[in-house]
Amino acid sequence: MSVSEPVAIVRCRLAGSDDEGARTLRYVPLAEFGLWCHLMQTRHQRAVTIESVSVWVAEDAARWNSGWAAEDLEPVLRVRMEVPGPSGITMPVERFFPAETYPEAQEALMTHYTGAGRPRRVTATPGYFVPTADRPVAAAARTR
Repeated sequence: MSVSEPVAIVRCRLAGSDDEGARTLRYVPLAEFGLWCHLMQTRHQRAVTIESVSVWVAEDAARWNSGWAAEDLEPVLRVRMEVPGPSGITMPVERFFPAETYPEAQEALMTHYTGAGRPRRVTATPGYFVPTADRPVAAAARTR
């Protein structure tokens, strides 16, 4: 997957102990959302509320024009890294963070990787969560 390829993303919020607006906001790749949601519920006892499903697009004005006003786009960083896996094989890891909370989020992410498990290469690509003409999502589908 290239750096500038759009990624289907779920914009959601975690319920729980720190209900502080931006700190509960998450952007999760749609392909991983079901597994991630299960992990949040079972391991961390955090309910997940879906706010929107759309795409993340790299900041590349030369080849992309959304038709949206700049103030409608949500700045989101795509962070890619390689972490050591079993038998020394590196595993790619990809996460998405709101730009406004990125320094804090990056610090929290890195606490998951210690010693020899530290990421070897970390790159952040600026981009945007592109808004959709959201239709209300049924209550049963909104909260998992």
